[in-house]
Amino acid sequence: MTRVEVLSTVRPQEFPDEWYDASDASHFWFRWRLAVLRRALADAGARTERPLAALDVGCGSGILAAQLEGATAWSVDGTDLNMQALERCLPRRGRTLYYDVAEERPELLGRYDVVLLFDLLEHLADPRALARSALRHLKAGGLLLVNVPALPSLTSAYDRAAGHLRRYTTGSLAGELDGLGLETRVLRYWGLCLVPLLVARKAVLAGGGPRTIDRGFRPPLQALNAALVWLMRLETGLLRAPPLGTSVMYAGVKAADRRRNGSPR
Repeated sequence: MTRVEVLSTVRPQEFPDEWYDASDASHFWFRWRLAVLRRALADAGARTERPLAALDVGCGSGILAAQLEGATAWSVDGTDLNMQALERCLPRRGRTLYYDVAEERPELLGRYDVVLLFDLLEHLADPRALARSALRHLKAGGLLLVNVPALPSLTSAYDRAAGHLRRYTTGSLAGELDGLGLETRVLRYWGLCLVPLLVARKAVLAGGGPRTIDRGFRPPLQALNAALVWLMRLETGLLRAPPLGTSVMYAGVKAADRRRNGSPR
């Protein structure tokens, strides 16, 4: 395990550990999300071969940060407010921080070339406030990457158990980020082939109950996970920007700052 650097006051969190128990880098969804991210980076013109500094806000147990370091030359610092999740992180080039970005520590403002808000905004009552604080950690000209669950009609007992307050569309995510000083490079759905699976999940988990997250996220058989990885390869090979999907991914560039503290207008 990696060392967690504590920069903020540690406080209890209610996010279910069951989700982390069901998560690992071999899971089809993490592999699918990474494949879509790599394409988004290429389409946004990101310099993945350069040793850039990235900040993964809400990094959880560090799966995305480790995947990204494996796919790029970047060093990815991960931060979260769930200490138990951070303690699951494996060593990386980047640091592992217990840090509330809303505190906006001066030594971290404007430090990063890339900031990631992956599967985080849907948990927050005020996602724009978090996005503003995260952007103050990003250099002018730096890249903001966002991923959120999509299609409000797919909201289920799983979402409620996982603490999701909303699911997005491309339009609602664009509206969430509008006015924050960003130039959109990528805004697209992904996971079109997963829509029927989430419709079925909504029906099966209608009553909620114990192990809702595990039942709603972990494939019951390794063969099913392998089949869904194959489906991912098919979809990402055929469709660059599906018309719908179970998630929305965004990439945008931060405009030049006009304030000393680096906050966007």
